[in-house]
Amino acid sequence: MKQSSVYLLLSALFSLILIFVLRWQGKELITALTPNGILALEFANTPEKLATVLSIWNKQAVQNNILLDFLFVIAYTAFFIFGVANSAVQWTNRFMQQLGATGIRMAFLAGILDVVENILMLQSINGYYSLWSLQLTWYCAAIKFGIVILLLLFMLLTTMRRLFKRN
Repeated sequence: MKQSSVYLLLSALFSLILIFVLRWQGKELITALTPNGILALEFANTPEKLATVLSIWNKQAVQNNILLDFLFVIAYTAFFIFGVANSAVQWTNRFMQQLGATGIRMAFLAGILDVVENILMLQSINGYYSLWSLQLTWYCAAIKFGIVILLLLFMLLTTMRRLFKRN
């Protein structure tokens, strides 16, 4: 097994473990009003939405979930860097290789946006927010998720191409 494949496997495993830990630790954030848990805070782009979400949650549980998410950022950023790099080298088409190189940079950007989002959310739950900071949190989350979806599609497309090429 190549070293890059080992890194990909380890980062995938670390990411999956942290997804499980985040879901377990954040289970009390999933309520009838917030069925998607912490996503309600990530997308609370008005003071009213923020107040509604925070009124039903335990502040310490939210803070702990955000702090754990900093580890998850490292894990999934590494996963996407190794996964996209592994996918990009499988293409002979120059455009797809360049798309992969751009994807690696986009993985870094997703991680940076998530760190900014986490810092803003920590400030928000402690009462230090403005309409601007809530909207910035929303945009960081939306762009981050958009990038993650594109990176997953690139990796999935590469995997499907490889499977069909074998047959």
